[in-house]
Amino acid sequence: MEKISWKDCIQKKIIFKIRPNRNKAIEMLRVADLRFEFWNKKIDGRFTALKVEAYYDIIRDLIFAHLYEDGFNCTNHKCLIAYLRYIMPDFDYEINKIDELRRIRNQISYRGVFIDESYLTKNELEFQHIIKTLKNSLKSPQD
Repeated sequence: MEKISWKDCIQKKIIFKIRPNRNKAIEMLRVADLRFEFWNKKIDGRFTALKVEAYYDIIRDLIFAHLYEDGFNCTNHKCLIAYLRYIMPDFDYEINKIDELRRIRNQISYRGVFIDESYLTKNELEFQHIIKTLKNSLKSPQD
C-alpha cells in the first residue's frame, strides 16, 4: 500500500490552510455522533456493508473535525490519513486500521462489494475505540 506523507499533501495543496473553524468542527462532531447513534446497534447480516461504510464515515467526519479545529481542509481521503499520522504519531496501529477501512469502504461504494459479517464482528470494537479516541482528542467542547 502506498502511503502519502503529510509533506506531500501540503506541497500538492491537497491539505491547505484555512482559518480555524471551531463551529465547523463541532458540526462535524454532531454529524459523527448522529451517524454513530443510528448505527450503534445490532443489525441483520445483510446490512453489514452499510454499517462498515458508516464506521468509515464517522471516522472521516471526526478527522475533518480535527482538521477544521487546526485550521486545515483536505480534498483527498489518503491525505486525511496522512494528517492523522502527523498529529497522532502514537496512533499508528489504529491509523492502519482506518486506512484498511477506507479501502474496504471504497470496494463497497465503487465496486458493489459485499462484506462478510465476520469482518464487522472481528473489527467493530476497534472501530468504536478509534471513534472514542478521536472524539476525546478534539479540543472543541463535545456537548
